Amino acid sequence: MRGGEQRSLVQDAEGVIRRIRGVSAARVDLGADGRIEQVHVLGSSDRTARVLVGDVIAALGAELGVTLEPSQVRVALLRPGQTQPGPAPLRARLKYVGLTMTTLRRSLEARVQVEQDGLMYEGAVAGSGGAAQGLEIVGQAALRAVETYLRTDGVFRLSVATVAPAGLHRVAIAIVTWTGPEEELLSGAAIVQDDPREAVVRAVLDAVNRPVSWLGTR
Repeated sequence: MRGGEQRSLVQDAEGVIRRIRGVSAARVDLGADGRIEQVHVLGSSDRTARVLVGDVIAALGAELGVTLEPSQVRVALLRPGQTQPGPAPLRARLKYVGLTMTTLRRSLEARVQVEQDGLMYEGAVAGSGGAAQGLEIVGQAALRAVETYLRTDGVFRLSVATVAPAGLHRVAIAIVTWTGPEEELLSGAAIVQDDPREAVVRAVLDAVNRPVSWLGTR
C-alpha cells in the first residue's frame, strides 16, 4: 500500500471512529503491511470500554470493510462529567520533578510531581508505613500524577514496585497494569542513584510512556 493510500486509510478510519457516540479522541496505527494494527480510543464515562470496542469493530467493518479483533482496540475512559480529552500531546513524555514524603503517626503520604511543557501535575496517595509499602505508595502516587495529566481515572494500576540488585547497581522495577477490554502488563526500570523511591517514580514513568504518548488528542 502506497503512502497516500495509508494516510487515507488512517484518516478515514479515525473519522469513522470519531463519529461513534461517546468517542472523544481516536488514533489508528498501521502495521508493516499497511493494514490497521491497533486502534486507540478515548471514550466518555457513560459508555463502557467493552461496548466501545464492539462499536469500533462494527463501524470499521461496515464502512471500510476492515476486520479487527477486540485485542486490537484499546480504550481509555474519561472521568464522569468530563467531556473533553486531556491536554496530552501525542508522543508526550512526562518528566519527573519532585517527591514529597510525609509521615503522620503510622500513616505515610507520598506526593509526586511530574512536568510536561512547563505545566506541573501532582498525584498523592496515603497508606500504612514500612519500606516495601513506602515504595508501593510512591509508585501509586506516580500513577495518580500521570492520570491527573491525562485527566482520566483508573487507566493504570500498580502491580509491583520494588528495588532489586543488578550487578554492582540497584534497580527499581515497576510493573503496571494497563486497564481496558483486555488488561496488559507494562514494565519499567530505573537505576537507583540516591533515593530508591525516586527511582521507583522513574520506573513507573518508564513503564507508562507508550500509552501516555497516545492518550491525548491531536
